[in-house]
Amino acid sequence: MRIFLLAACLAHAASFEVASIKPAAVSKTFREGSGRARIEYSPNSLTMRNVALTDCIQWAYRVEYYQFPQLQSLDSTSYDILAKAAGPVPVRELRLMLQQLLADRFKLTLHHEIKEIPVYELTIAKGGPKLPEPRAADDHHAVENLPRIRDGSFVFEDSSMPEFAAKLSQLYGIDRPVVDKTGIAGYFDIVFKGAAAAQLQPDGPSLYTLIQEQLGLKLVGAKSPMDVIVIDHAEKPSEN
Repeated sequence: MRIFLLAACLAHAASFEVASIKPAAVSKTFREGSGRARIEYSPNSLTMRNVALTDCIQWAYRVEYYQFPQLQSLDSTSYDILAKAAGPVPVRELRLMLQQLLADRFKLTLHHEIKEIPVYELTIAKGGPKLPEPRAADDHHAVENLPRIRDGSFVFEDSSMPEFAAKLSQLYGIDRPVVDKTGIAGYFDIVFKGAAAAQLQPDGPSLYTLIQEQLGLKLVGAKSPMDVIVIDHAEKPSEN
């Protein structure tokens, strides 16, 4: 099944008042996390550091890396993008504004296709979840494309359950996309204790076991219709 993204969908979307796209200014001095894509937003601004075009599409269209059949063939150049709206808007409007910016500056056109693929569903294990208290509600969240590693543990900062599931999908040993089916709302700082160190041990516990023991969640094999993004056209961004 194919669903075409019509240009008319963007015709009524507001645009950012100002927007700057530059090659990423990643620090030449290595530090933990320096090479990560980072996205921060507030009611009237969007700041994207060290992002590839695929990172931008993921955030703008709320899709994940495994929904890109062309991922390896797309340009992996990293950019810093700073954009401001004329006034406060909901995050869904910021996403639409980014879609418009990608169309204007990268000449991006794409369409969606629905395919059924093997996945893991992230569900609540028997006994209930063992998550930390959710973060206090506010209007600003920062999103990173990978968990951090700290003292042999994976640290998922400021993550919703869908974001946590997406990051799990990228960990070594998780061989399918992970789709959130917990129904748990809110943003959490989750420390997955010893999980990074366990991956280096031939006889260490599996991530599947640790997820259930530590977080009260489990991964269940399933098949799911998946919205797949197909890029029809994209160019290097036009100058500011």
